Amino acid sequence: MSEISDMIRQAMQSDDPTAWFEKLYARAAAGDLQVPWAFMEPNPLLMEWLDADKTDGTGKRALVVACGLGDDAEALAKRGFTVTAFDLSESAIEWAQQRFPESDVAYLAKNLFETPAAWHEQFDFVLEIRTIQAMPHQMTEDAIKQIAGYIAPQGQLLVICNGRDPHESKQGIPWPLSREELALFEQNGLHETQFEDLKRGHRRDFRVTYQKPN
Repeated sequence: MSEISDMIRQAMQSDDPTAWFEKLYARAAAGDLQVPWAFMEPNPLLMEWLDADKTDGTGKRALVVACGLGDDAEALAKRGFTVTAFDLSESAIEWAQQRFPESDVAYLAKNLFETPAAWHEQFDFVLEIRTIQAMPHQMTEDAIKQIAGYIAPQGQLLVICNGRDPHESKQGIPWPLSREELALFEQNGLHETQFEDLKRGHRRDFRVTYQKPN
């Protein structure tokens, strides 16, 4: 982890604080490092939510923000969604395509802040897992505005993130998010329909569902 920490620190001190993602995935693809969050299976908090909600994506479009190696995108595709999945890292996208060569998921190398204007309000379901908090917290407001803009009227957003109380520190990456920060989604036209504060040992996650009104 010390190498990754150094990579992050150097990026944070540069004019491109997200550059470390591509460096990490490229080195991991070469076998030099491991991606700490790449478990080669869908996120269990996503799968719990999909099962509890009995989600059927037939006839619906889904977008996976910062899809990494593709496991969550593939899980949504199996539920019937037509899935677009993007990541800042070209190496991550190439790796995902290699892992799922027969996939119907559209994997794209895109920067969150440079995605096509045609994506605005085009997705019935958007998945965001720990992307916002992997960037400097000064970028949080812009990232939330961008993600909220992808959701079609009556569409849903599912956010899974490390959680904290408002008075607690924002130290480290991923920066834990508080309900005050998550409220920015509602300021950008969404309505919170479910909030879960999940505490498991020393870990605390928030799982939050939003909907965009007509």
